[in-house]
Amino acid sequence: MEGLRGKPAPQWGVYAQVLRAVLDALLLYLPLALMGWQPSTPSYLTFIPDERYYAAMIWLAPVFLVCQWLLLSAVVYVILRLMGQTSDIDQILNITGMSALVVGAFLVVWDWLWILVGWRDIYLLGISHLLLNGWGIAITVTGFKRILGIPVWLGVALTLLWIALGLPMAILFMRGPF
Repeated sequence: MEGLRGKPAPQWGVYAQVLRAVLDALLLYLPLALMGWQPSTPSYLTFIPDERYYAAMIWLAPVFLVCQWLLLSAVVYVILRLMGQTSDIDQILNITGMSALVVGAFLVVWDWLWILVGWRDIYLLGISHLLLNGWGIAITVTGFKRILGIPVWLGVALTLLWIALGLPMAILFMRGPF
């Protein structure tokens, strides 16, 4: 996170988040679509049939992930401003984008490990994703503290709020790999 301090903001965050979204699209959803897999949980997006869901996610997942990231970063920015804390939307975008890339890249590998081992419990996979988000919380809180000077307790609270607000959106749009 210290390395982000001198980097152009929000460019590094944008690059990181877009790269994370492309990793999901090309390394997770594209192979699933090519293998003809369907999500075990039916699509809530009724205009996308289940048999084409992963193919649609190749294009929709990057748009969703970038929009969600922008929206939740804006929420963090507004809360910090309302609390009178140091708030710089460009740095928030850099911090959260880089955190998303680090954790998201690992989650693609994690999902494929589950597929290759044959574990098919979507609920346990979701719980494992939430547990692995602890790593993302630590990265984000460290960035908030070191770059913006935000107290650790507030960084933790904001990151947990991020997850709480982002989870319903993810449940609506995203599907696991089986």
